[in-house]
Amino acid sequence: MNSEATGLRALSHLHTLGLLTDAEHAQALAHPDLPNTALRTPSEALGWAAAKDIVAPESLPGLRARAAPGAEDEAHRTVANAVAMVSGQAPAWVLFEIGLMAHRLEDGVTDSALDQLQALQLIDPVQHFQARSLLPEQEPEWAAPASPAATLAWAVRTGVLTPAQLQALATPMSAISPEGRQIVADALTRTERGSDGHTKSVHTRTERSSSDGHTKTVHTRTVTWHSTGASSASGSPRAGKVIAVVAVVAVALYFLFAR
Repeated sequence: MNSEATGLRALSHLHTLGLLTDAEHAQALAHPDLPNTALRTPSEALGWAAAKDIVAPESLPGLRARAAPGAEDEAHRTVANAVAMVSGQAPAWVLFEIGLMAHRLEDGVTDSALDQLQALQLIDPVQHFQARSLLPEQEPEWAAPASPAATLAWAVRTGVLTPAQLQALATPMSAISPEGRQIVADALTRTERGSDGHTKSVHTRTERSSSDGHTKTVHTRTVTWHSTGASSASGSPRAGKVIAVVAVVAVALYFLFAR
């Protein structure tokens, strides 16, 4: 399923949940930016709708009251995640771009991909155990396909592996299979530094609560990327540069508006 079709599916699901009215759903489908925005999950789609003022950002928390009968828990989670993507002192669209970039860095990072990395001897049992404890929360219905390369790059970003360890896997002396070498090469492309070596970080915070409001779990995530040379989760160098440029501009605007 391509990104445009995924976005349409996510928006349709929001409409089914009751989180978008008929008019809001129609406005979202007709928005000129929709074909150029990769929306994978209902939470991302709802955050995008808020960033585009289809839904007022300040009204997001109250949308859970619209939930269709029997969909209250899912609607609550969706709204909470969308609120986390656009809440802050910067404009909603800036925060949304930062949050979407954070989500894309975790696309394809799964338990099964970790198992494959261990089977190919790209990570050892200790690293496998450590990485499993850090895996991002994903809803299987909306998750990207498992990607060993994306998962290996994520392991470097989270400190499970060091950049030097990843580089060592790519050396001719490394006794790994051809499949493993391809995964390592892809992971290197995703994590390589530009010639200037500048590194940027974004801290994102997600809050989830149960429908009765008594349970709250807070996840704090640090996303790190490089200003040049990094590829996107799809492996496209051009897309990686676009993400880097958008992210740098977004962070600059964040600090400008936050003052």
